[in-house]
Amino acid sequence: MDWKLKRCCTSSRLSPSCNVDRLSSLPDELLCRILSMLSTKDVIATVVLSNRMRKAFSWITSIDLDDSPISHCIKYSHLVERFPLFESFVDNVSMKVSQAKQPLTRFRLGVGGDKNTHFRVLNKRHECQHACFPVVRPARLNVWLSYPLVHCSLKELDISFHVGNPSEFKLPSELFACQSLEILKLDCYLEIGDGAEIPLVCLPNLKLLHLHSFVFTEDDFVTRLVSSCSSLEDLSITYCSWVKSDRVTISSHSLRRLALSINKCEEEKNSDLVLIDAPNLQYLLYDDDLPHRYSVTHMNALVKATIYVIGMLRYDDFETSFRCQLSLVRALSDVQHLSLLGYSAQNYYFAGKLKNQLPVFRNLRTLELGPFCNGKWERWDIVLMLILHCSPSLETLVFPEGLFESYGTYVCGNDPDMKEAALEAEGWRTTQTMPSCFLLHLKRIVFNCCFGFDRELNMIKFLVSKALVLEELVVCLSKESDHHRYDPQNDAPNLDQFETSLQNLPRASHSSSITVER
Repeated sequence: MDWKLKRCCTSSRLSPSCNVDRLSSLPDELLCRILSMLSTKDVIATVVLSNRMRKAFSWITSIDLDDSPISHCIKYSHLVERFPLFESFVDNVSMKVSQAKQPLTRFRLGVGGDKNTHFRVLNKRHECQHACFPVVRPARLNVWLSYPLVHCSLKELDISFHVGNPSEFKLPSELFACQSLEILKLDCYLEIGDGAEIPLVCLPNLKLLHLHSFVFTEDDFVTRLVSSCSSLEDLSITYCSWVKSDRVTISSHSLRRLALSINKCEEEKNSDLVLIDAPNLQYLLYDDDLPHRYSVTHMNALVKATIYVIGMLRYDDFETSFRCQLSLVRALSDVQHLSLLGYSAQNYYFAGKLKNQLPVFRNLRTLELGPFCNGKWERWDIVLMLILHCSPSLETLVFPEGLFESYGTYVCGNDPDMKEAALEAEGWRTTQTMPSCFLLHLKRIVFNCCFGFDRELNMIKFLVSKALVLEELVVCLSKESDHHRYDPQNDAPNLDQFETSLQNLPRASHSSSITVER
């Protein structure tokens, strides 16, 4: 049918002054496809154009209802004030679609804000607290949520509601027993986990499940939910709080993508166990503070993994704590693209006697390493060399956030002690066996957020002087350095001089290029 739409648009361009209603003249199937791609608000505005368009409303199989949240908290008062109009609109649309008796395949409802706003508010990063969100009667919201579940043809359900009275609500149990569902996205700040609340979990055709903003109050709910989705391929659990939940279990052999974020309040202790049994996983995004123990099945098909450890090792015995992180990393040894962010790279400094037990990433082609946060500059040398020795086939090395977390924290970057330490590190490096990737594979290095420190220049100098097949070095200078003041006792980096020094660096690969971006 696409050729008919193209033909109609072409005719419209040839006769710009023509007032013919070409939309109404389209075939039924094409008209239905067009309307299904619009938000329901726009559909309502369109169907008043003609009698045929009014009839077309009964063909709609996709409903998209959103109160158009405003991202800035200062404007949320307007959203709350006009919410009664949105309530009436949802009621009217629900009634009309029910009367049409048309099978519903997709339903989306958005109430009271985007997916990150409520999380930020409850963490007291905004002053308005629950006043930013509309107050909805539980009975009304339950009707809205239950309405699409009566359609045995429903395949996609996307619910996002953040209200000023969240403690009064519970999700309808029918939601977790809709056997036709293939896509389920829930973004609601609700406590969930009591087995009595949801007696039946049966979603045999579900392929994508995204949970956002929930508060899990027991260990068993997520385990039961995932194990009941025998066709699940994409699972995302993010910005959720795990309260009184000491064990996190994700077990699914059908999973291909997993995004798992385990957030705990500061007063909450670390999890006792995180178990991930997903041997066919291809993409993994994982962040948490280290639990006391991991049990992770090896992932042979893994293409890309991003690991973000929130904090440094906190146990009394650093080696024991690093052993825990190592049990997670070992399961990823077949990965092709690996990102070690937060403290996940820095913790390698505490490998100690476990250095000989580090996994070798034989398939790794791209490696991203997070910034070093605690100001002990010399540790990067040890950490970097340890990881590179474990990456014999590495082709691309990226520091996405630079070597250091922020400009203002590291004002001592050019002081004499640091320069001397850097020279000592140079001597240490030259006595070590070079990683094999330097000799055969490493072709591209990217440094983002460079501030112009001597320490950064020394690190770059070392890399380009050892990488024999390097083709490209990209250095992006941080704009942050233009807006902060250094300690008066230290010399501020001269970025022009820093750039000149970069271009004049001796290189092991004569065909390599150095690009500096500002």
